[in-house]
Amino acid sequence: MAYDVGFDPHSKAARHEMIPRRFANVLTSAVLACAAALLLSSALSATTLLALIDKKHHRVVLAADSMLNYQVAQTSVQTCKIVARPACVFGMAGLFYKEYPPFKLQELAQQACDLQGDLQHRADAFLEIAREPIVAVGQYLLQNEPRLYADLNNGVNGGELIIVLFVGAQNGQSVILARGYRFDGTGGIKPVSSDVTEDRQGVGFFGGANQAIAAYIKAHKNWQKMDKVAAARKFVQLEIDASPQWVGPPISIVTVNHLDQKKWVDPGVCASPPPAPTAEPKNDQP
Repeated sequence: MAYDVGFDPHSKAARHEMIPRRFANVLTSAVLACAAALLLSSALSATTLLALIDKKHHRVVLAADSMLNYQVAQTSVQTCKIVARPACVFGMAGLFYKEYPPFKLQELAQQACDLQGDLQHRADAFLEIAREPIVAVGQYLLQNEPRLYADLNNGVNGGELIIVLFVGAQNGQSVILARGYRFDGTGGIKPVSSDVTEDRQGVGFFGGANQAIAAYIKAHKNWQKMDKVAAARKFVQLEIDASPQWVGPPISIVTVNHLDQKKWVDPGVCASPPPAPTAEPKNDQP
């Protein structure tokens, strides 16, 4: 289950919030239960995905692991779970792919990123773009895979299917916009929508497998004093060490500041843009 630290109840997205969100020092559960019962033609990752507000540098730090599990082949591969596009940056957790009904999480998030408008508009649009395909997946599971459907509803993941974190700048402030979908326990699908913003003293958002992270935060009350890139790297590594069958290296980390400038700290398996060419020295000789 994902949880946020610093939910903004005054945001536009809060009006779409349909999931009660609480926060104690440790209030979290992993996606591991649903990962044990994967869709037969799907790739589903327990994924450790997190975003932290770095107030010192006015930026967001986005980090994820790289393991993706395939049920049919009983194997796993390394895959990039962070996409840095010119329009926006996002990270993904949950159901990545299903052959039938057709579902490709990255393509849906990229469609939202390609829209005109600000980051808030793109994040909110993702819910509309993903609604029909994720509802089709939910109905298929209800009608054809009732045992898996029940497991997803009753498991410790709280019925969550997908989480996408859109990160960047909104009105000159660093923001984390979490959007996704979950089962509602009655045969339907509900949206997940939560904003964490720098100007409202937001701290971060943790999605996917995060039990080890929550335990660390509970034991280390001053964790927020850590360098946020170092904290993000440590948090993902904690989950890799705790659940190596579901969460795996390398770790990918990207930052986006309040001017919407992006920087790969650790690309991992994610393709980073090539470095800018160096300027040729000027020749003042005639």
